[in-house]
Amino acid sequence: MGSRTFLNIGEFARLCHTTKETLLHYDRKGLLRPDHVSGNGYRRYSMKQFFDFDLISLLKETGSTLEDIRRHREGCGQEGRLGLVTERIAVLEKEQERLAHRLFMLKQLAAMAGEAVSAEYDRLFFEHRSAADILVYPVDSEKIAGRESSVECYSRCLMQSLMDGNAIDPPLGVIIPREYARTGTFRICSIFTAAWQRSGLENSGRVDGGEHACLFHRGDMQSHAQAFLRMMRELSDRGMTICGDVYAYDQMNYLLAQQDDDYVAKYTVRIEKRLS
Repeated sequence: MGSRTFLNIGEFARLCHTTKETLLHYDRKGLLRPDHVSGNGYRRYSMKQFFDFDLISLLKETGSTLEDIRRHREGCGQEGRLGLVTERIAVLEKEQERLAHRLFMLKQLAAMAGEAVSAEYDRLFFEHRSAADILVYPVDSEKIAGRESSVECYSRCLMQSLMDGNAIDPPLGVIIPREYARTGTFRICSIFTAAWQRSGLENSGRVDGGEHACLFHRGDMQSHAQAFLRMMRELSDRGMTICGDVYAYDQMNYLLAQQDDDYVAKYTVRIEKRLS
């Protein structure tokens, strides 16, 4: 094309890596009109209009509508055009934050599911766990023991978590209070979810850090109750005292479940060795 001042529509389309149809559409929208239209209707674009097209493409890719772009280009002057760019920066920063949170959530899901895949089931082991802030929501112990009604319990608690201004992120699970755990009674009284960026809420709770006894189990609710009882008996036989509630972490069952009544959970409880 050399040093030509004007390009016909096909040449300009190739310069911009677009199509003639796109340029005609932008012309009809009053968004990017050719610098010169001859008497016989031939459109001629100037080389400098490449940068106009490039900016339009960039703004469009960031979510601006063609009408927004046209309005700011024609009616608001250079301050309006700068304002549109600044506005898109704010929108993209917010979207970047949202995507970063989604990425974090997926990594958490993958980590928990991966831990469950590689775990040795029904074997007691011990690990040091850091303290964690949670939100705790009471549930009907009879309802959550049923397959269908448990979904209703989770749904109601997670909706309440959202109303509390909390993101529904893993970890997520159920709590068996200490008084039941000491007798080996498998009675779920609460659902918990991680607490993010909020404190002082009515439902705020905390998982204490320290030495924890842990056990992975997979099966239906009845087999979980039996595995829980075996865990509590083994701790007692080893001379260990339960120092808090038992937390059963959901290991992302919808990624791992092989059948409807298949639950995967990691049980943890803070313990201390009894003095002789």
